[in-house]
Amino acid sequence: MKRIKRFVSICVATIMAIAVVACSRQDKSASTEGYNEEKVYIRQGGLPDPAQFIANQNSETGTNTFGDFAFEGLIRYQRGTDDIVLQLAESYENVGNKTIFKLRPNIKWSDGEAFTSKDIWAFYQICHNSPVNFLTSIETPDDLTVEFVWAEPAPFDDFRIMLIAQEVHHGRIPYHIYGEFADARYEALQKAPILTEKQKAEGLQGPFGRYPSGNPEVWEELDVLWKEYIKTAPNEEHIIVGTGPYINDPRHTLNEGSMSKNPYYWNPDAQQFDKVIIRSTTDATKSPMMESEEIHNMDGTMPKDLTEALLASNENIIYYPMHDPASHGLYFNYQSENAPMDKKEFRQALIYIANKEAMRDIGSYQSDIHSWSSLGIPPSMLETYVDKDVIDRMTRYTHDEQKAAELLESIGCEKINGKWHDAEGNQIKLTIGLDKGWYIATLVSPIYANQLIQFGIDTEVMAVDGSVYAQQSEVEHAFDMSWEWIDIAWSFSYPYFPLSNYYDHGGGPAKKLNLPINEATNKTTLQLEDWEHNTMDVWKWISSMPNEMDEEVRKDHWERIIWATNENALAINFYENVTGAWENMKYTDNLPMIDKLTKDRWMPFPETIEEKIAVNTLNWNFSSGVRKICELAPTTTEE
Repeated sequence: MKRIKRFVSICVATIMAIAVVACSRQDKSASTEGYNEEKVYIRQGGLPDPAQFIANQNSETGTNTFGDFAFEGLIRYQRGTDDIVLQLAESYENVGNKTIFKLRPNIKWSDGEAFTSKDIWAFYQICHNSPVNFLTSIETPDDLTVEFVWAEPAPFDDFRIMLIAQEVHHGRIPYHIYGEFADARYEALQKAPILTEKQKAEGLQGPFGRYPSGNPEVWEELDVLWKEYIKTAPNEEHIIVGTGPYINDPRHTLNEGSMSKNPYYWNPDAQQFDKVIIRSTTDATKSPMMESEEIHNMDGTMPKDLTEALLASNENIIYYPMHDPASHGLYFNYQSENAPMDKKEFRQALIYIANKEAMRDIGSYQSDIHSWSSLGIPPSMLETYVDKDVIDRMTRYTHDEQKAAELLESIGCEKINGKWHDAEGNQIKLTIGLDKGWYIATLVSPIYANQLIQFGIDTEVMAVDGSVYAQQSEVEHAFDMSWEWIDIAWSFSYPYFPLSNYYDHGGGPAKKLNLPINEATNKTTLQLEDWEHNTMDVWKWISSMPNEMDEEVRKDHWERIIWATNENALAINFYENVTGAWENMKYTDNLPMIDKLTKDRWMPFPETIEEKIAVNTLNWNFSSGVRKICELAPTTTEE
């Protein structure tokens, strides 16, 4: 699945947009008439194309921000803290090779039909999402019980819950509407061959232990059923059928949509707002819309002067900065034809050349500077998961051009007339590729390119259209370095997840590394040495973690992988990002840390775990709309 790049900084063009917004106000088609206007929450978001919208999240246009409020999971984790809360489930436990979830007894779909265990079963038959590759089946012994049956050897207990929690929208495929597709896909999958032990040993996986691509007819049948399902609306009115607190109103536009209370919501006390309004914004327009109170919230950060200006412009606005378990940086093309990127010493030299402070000041000025090359996990999580004695063994990369020169000379490179040449006498010329629509990339990459040029390595920044960037960076390997989110925990921080994202050749970031792969399995064959000079098969070690029962063995493996990732300098991590959430106190109550409210309303970073959970809940990307909207309340005017 292609991840949408999240906006993390707004350009100076924001100022110019104020006039544009003033002249072109949002369409007010989604009126608040008939509702208590003091109990309306207006959020920035994205809206599906109304001309193609059918209220099916898996359809071509999806449900976009509507889905944030309409769909729930069995449980919901929070990115950045790993906090888990119950949603559709009231309890869960691991028993033998099963994980058993008990559903809340009073849940109904928004059309009034009862929500049962069969709905969870249907979801996984239609959407072969995590954790189906680790399961043999999903059983429904009664309407309120769901049993996830794990293939032997079953994953360790905590990992099972994390796998299930990664799906945050279990309640989006009602069996009473889509049951025919779920039943048909289940029957089709039973015709697929069962994975052999040899195939499993090679790293192949498949839903419920089967290998559908091993039978072309089965693969085709599953594909046809999927294509039919995603074209099927839940009803003629194209109103979402979900279990969440709010359901979309009909006739939204490209600019504005609204949501009303789900009359059957299982927790009506959490429906504090009468209505939710969603207004489309751009990177340039959302700040002035926040100032003029056309929206009540937005996510992200801005340069310091624009942050101060926005806070000064409206005394109701409050800004919460928060640490993002994600970094900005460049993946090195391991098989570059323009430079000896396959040499560890060359890649290390590129790290030593970097003055990270200059990149940080432009890209994310509230971030801390670190001295690692790249870790495979967010730098902020290093001390949580890696022992101090291992960290003390890790190479620290400070800005040291003399060290960089020594490393280049150690592999036969030579500086001639101010330009570095490789061991064969060829001048080294590098390219940095980036998506020209990623604004921060266009600011930060040229700074690093100029540092390399000053050092004597000619470097060109190539900003290409986002529609071709993935092809050029991941398939054609047209660049020597590629900008991307790096050392990131998209879901849980537990090292298996960020390390898998980093090294799984099926994903974009790992493809940018252009590591050696086994063409038959599409898995990397990269072998690295640990600090004791033992060779490790990196992907084999990562893929074995879920089934390793001994926590100390798992920890030993990830410590050695993280150490080797840093030592081998496969990428350059410039800084770990800081993002934020903006709210309007005039309209929104129950905001966190109000006891620490500052005069300028630029809040301090949360310190305790309770504060971090509360603040991260404000960020749509960290906790989703349901968890957030159920925590907040309208600020009503006393009569």
